[in-house]
Amino acid sequence: MDVIIFFMAVVFAMGSAIAIICVKNPIHSALWMVSTLFCTAVIYLLLGFDFLAAIQVIVYAGAIMMLIVYVIMLTSIEEEIKKRYRLRLFQIVGIFFVIIFFIQAVKYGMVHLTGWEGFDWKSIPERFGSVNYIAYKLFTKFVLPFEVVSILLLAGIAGAVYLAKKEKNKGE
Repeated sequence: MDVIIFFMAVVFAMGSAIAIICVKNPIHSALWMVSTLFCTAVIYLLLGFDFLAAIQVIVYAGAIMMLIVYVIMLTSIEEEIKKRYRLRLFQIVGIFFVIIFFIQAVKYGMVHLTGWEGFDWKSIPERFGSVNYIAYKLFTKFVLPFEVVSILLLAGIAGAVYLAKKEKNKGE
């Protein structure tokens, strides 16, 4: 049963990823991205990475997608939406990478869920991926990089708001 759910999540994630780059409206693209992130969380759950699945939903599907939607709303994209839609080079490249990712996900799923050849799961420490292990590493060894990344994200948000306000003031 896990194998069926895994492949359904992978197929839906790939379809959602293709929809991200093929839809015309950026808001619809953001919604398809949320769908892709939820499918990724399901894949993490099936692989036994509960903490990563929770973080995927809370941080990426929640906070980061809200930030992306706010940026889309703050910037003026009416001209982009009105332009005639064409399949561009980056979309073709994106579809190519989605297909490669799909092939790799199927191979990885076959290895993990069915035990088919390959990866030695015994080489991974048992506590790897647990909340306690990640919290210990994050708040002892990696506390400085964690704080630097949070400051960089804050600066990026401030810069996006500044640029969006600057663009709106130009138009008025």
